[in-house]
Amino acid sequence: MKRSLRIGTIVLSICVVVFVIFQLSTSNERVSEKFASNLFEYPLPPHTTLIAKHQFNGKNFLDGGGSGGYWNVVAIMELSSSLPRDEIIEYYKRTEAFPYPKSKNRGVELELYFDGESKRMEESRYKLFYFRDQEGRMQPISRYSSDTTVSSKTQSDTKFTIQLASGFDYFLNID
Repeated sequence: MKRSLRIGTIVLSICVVVFVIFQLSTSNERVSEKFASNLFEYPLPPHTTLIAKHQFNGKNFLDGGGSGGYWNVVAIMELSSSLPRDEIIEYYKRTEAFPYPKSKNRGVELELYFDGESKRMEESRYKLFYFRDQEGRMQPISRYSSDTTVSSKTQSDTKFTIQLASGFDYFLNID
């Protein structure tokens, strides 16, 4: 009886340790996926199609990293629309701030990048990318002028990227 109780306790202890290790090792990915879903589930403007969507996460990769212990997460949607640029800007200007990772507090502002006016920043060590304007700066939607006039001229499809980027402190900052 004592032997089977001891074996049961050992098996249970091993199961608990494996479960805790699994939870800790996948928590950054789960938080990152939940953050990205805020963007991926946001409705697209009319006459807009999704080209690609990406979600990347890792330690200190945005804008060259840094010395902080934050886990970065970026959600990207590459889109094409028959809407003119001004209508796209106006559509996304009405967007509320998105929630921070691991929080219900809102404050993450949507970033908007148009083809030809942005560059893709590659992080080769992590095999990921994110977008910045031609000068290498973030382009949050609030930087676009709100006094744009909606053009009625016919144009070809407008290609653009929307992006959410943030970071969060992760358990014990273990890599």
